[in-house]
Amino acid sequence: MRKLLLWLAMVIAMVALILGGTAAFLYSRTGEKDLPQEAVTFGDTALTPNGWDWTIPVLGDKVSKHYQSPTNLTVQKLGTFTDTAPQLVLPDWVTRAEVTITAPDGTAWTGDASTCNTYTYAANGDYQIIVKAYHQENEPPADAQGWYAYRAGYTMSMAPTVTLSSDRAAQGSVVALYLTGILDGEPSLETDLGTVWFRRTAGGYMGYIPITYNAEGGDHTLQLTCGSLTRDLTLTVTNTQHKTVELPAEEDVGGAEEYRNAIWPLYTNSTDQKLWNGLFVAPSSSAIAVHYGDIQMRDGQRSGQSTGLTYSTPDNETITAPQSGTVVLADTLTLTGGTVVIDHGCGVKSYLFGLKTVTAQRGQTIEAGSPVGTAGTDHDLIFELRIGSKSVDPEPAMAGRSGLQYRESE
Repeated sequence: MRKLLLWLAMVIAMVALILGGTAAFLYSRTGEKDLPQEAVTFGDTALTPNGWDWTIPVLGDKVSKHYQSPTNLTVQKLGTFTDTAPQLVLPDWVTRAEVTITAPDGTAWTGDASTCNTYTYAANGDYQIIVKAYHQENEPPADAQGWYAYRAGYTMSMAPTVTLSSDRAAQGSVVALYLTGILDGEPSLETDLGTVWFRRTAGGYMGYIPITYNAEGGDHTLQLTCGSLTRDLTLTVTNTQHKTVELPAEEDVGGAEEYRNAIWPLYTNSTDQKLWNGLFVAPSSSAIAVHYGDIQMRDGQRSGQSTGLTYSTPDNETITAPQSGTVVLADTLTLTGGTVVIDHGCGVKSYLFGLKTVTAQRGQTIEAGSPVGTAGTDHDLIFELRIGSKSVDPEPAMAGRSGLQYRESE
């Protein structure tokens, strides 16, 4: 019995020696190389840590190695930014980040990495950014857990710049206006072309100017105001040649006042956020019978011009949303039949007229290509794309040639 106990003691001692040796070996091999190496960048410059606190697992959750350096007041100099606002880019190891930006007047803004990149610089001068980037996991960690701290100073010296996506535009198109730089107010644009909504971007603002089918050809003056900034721009509108289409006579079914009460208030309301992304898509897979701007003739008399696309849809064809947005009208009107209006933000809306059934619901958040109803034979299916009250040609938006797709990543 004593021999057995002695043998067991020897085995336990040997196992302990092996485990201890293994732990010692792993501990000796664990070092700063096991800490995250990929740098946090700001304004395309790698930031240098000025403090950290890391724990590296060596043997499960039983043995770990600790690296620590208290934060200090060293400020990394990043230089002067004159063209674009610096962007914070976090590597994959970061699970969470805390950001503080201090303006020249001493006011401090605090947020996370995503909101940091939409921070609005209200004045030129010297700024400071403090970033604390964490790597933390809820599960038992298999790699280093902790944080790096960074502190950097930089100077903003950005004059306002105004860019049009094009200074010449055909009737039916959309021109984007991109405003960047240090701005001390919110922009507004006076123009006879239509109401322009602006959305905030990382570097400033983006607005969309509608050039409707009957906009007067020639030069148009755009008067831009943003705080103390005033700027006159010139946009040249070119005439578009439209074909003439003969359409059957229409019976007057009434409903004009109902239509005005339902549709016209939508022209002046829209979310400031951009809800669309990329190309618009056709609401129907059928052929287009009447294109935007086509001159319409009925009984030999001109009855107007097309403000949208008319599709030759078969009965019961599923009709879909041209882009993502919020349904702001889903109803049946005497004049236009089943009617669905989708707000894509920034004043941009899709109007779908002539549905037999409406399946979309008012207030619904909808994605591009989602069903909104079915086509019928009592009404033509018409797709209008409007900015405010001004109609524009949907086809460039579906082909990716519209100002609505200008610098979409901004």
